[in-house]
Amino acid sequence: MAARPYRNPMTIVRAVFLALGLASVGYLIARTGVETLLTPIRTLSWRVAVCIVFPYTCVAILRTLAWRLAFPHPRVPFSQLFSVRLAGEALNFGTASVGGEPVKAYLLRPWVSLVEASTAQIVDKTSITVAQVLFLALGLVVAAPLFDLPPDFRRAMGALLGIQILAVGGFMFVQRVGILGRGLRLLQWFGVRGRGPRAEGLISVDRGLAATYSRRPGAVLSCISIHLLGWIVGSLEVYLVLLWLGVSTSFTTALVIDAFGTGVKFMAFAVPGALGVLEGGYMLAFSAVGLASGLGLSFTLVRRLRMVIWSALGLVVLAVLRSSAGRAPDQDRARRSVVVPGDRDDPEQGRRHDDAVLPGR
Repeated sequence: MAARPYRNPMTIVRAVFLALGLASVGYLIARTGVETLLTPIRTLSWRVAVCIVFPYTCVAILRTLAWRLAFPHPRVPFSQLFSVRLAGEALNFGTASVGGEPVKAYLLRPWVSLVEASTAQIVDKTSITVAQVLFLALGLVVAAPLFDLPPDFRRAMGALLGIQILAVGGFMFVQRVGILGRGLRLLQWFGVRGRGPRAEGLISVDRGLAATYSRRPGAVLSCISIHLLGWIVGSLEVYLVLLWLGVSTSFTTALVIDAFGTGVKFMAFAVPGALGVLEGGYMLAFSAVGLASGLGLSFTLVRRLRMVIWSALGLVVLAVLRSSAGRAPDQDRARRSVVVPGDRDDPEQGRRHDDAVLPGR
């Protein structure tokens, strides 16, 4: 009897979330009405192209700058880092926010080691998440004196902020104390084999994270600050859509809407593309500040269009980067070593180990 093919449980979970997301989007469109949804898009006309290009270009530049600060030595050219980020985010769009991260590390190998790239990615991912939590907090502070938010909505946003603070705080604590290395040592104490290139790589990333937070706190804070600025600049997308639709509003209102919308989206990290959650979150946010919820759904259609177009551009960039990887100059730079600290608080002491970390080398 032929064995049944193995199915990754996470693939099944993502498929279920995707189906639920599509169903919820269908329900929201049916409830709002197709004509109500499309009328604002027709009104925007050519301005949709401006919404797609302008604000997010600024956001992408800021996020690349923040990512660059996460590296201990800025060896990667900014243009290359921008391209790699664009390619990785294109994969993240359809794979629950993390599928593109290994690809980013792979594409950076001509300039930095896998360990250094992975460490910088984790620091950057943590920083952008911390900035997102701060953005929600900023939205609540700004909204308090300006809007008479529904009590249930205010309580829900406050609870959401509390959950996010606990989640992000726990994630940073795990990185700071070096949980990966401690876990491997615990397994070894119980007699479980924990050696080999992969284990050494995890320990090296663990030490790199601890060293970054203890020795380079200024860089981490700068990274968080630039990401927070990126979230604020991204609110221009909301502001421009409302402005061109003739809605009398201010950038402050747009910021509050975007803070609430992205705050709800935070909880959809396991849903590919935050399908359904993004739409519902912005409908709630628009309604909370006194605007029509259908307008929020129309806005998410513009944002979805921007996400799809930038993701398509990212896939093109990915294809170009992969095709040129074999012809990259100075391939020996792929063997650039990183220092594994003997003391996790001192990144300048230790031994060089890239050949032990990258399999097959």
